[in-house]
Amino acid sequence: MEYNEYAAQVLIRQRHAELMEAAHREALARAARSARPHRRPFRVALGTGLIRWGAWLLRERYPSTSSL
Repeated sequence: MEYNEYAAQVLIRQRHAELMEAAHREALARAARSARPHRRPFRVALGTGLIRWGAWLLRERYPSTSSL
């Protein structure tokens, strides 16, 4: 079997086009993921809310450190 330079160039061009398409799709997917606003998990938001609510309920029982 003899080496066919033209066939090799065609195969290389096709493979390069496939790789460029895959890279473009990956870049679009990455951009779409980062475009969405980052949200905290529900359990984190719930825990923070409960802590703040508890501090608000106890605000008159304990003096603030800034007023000392």
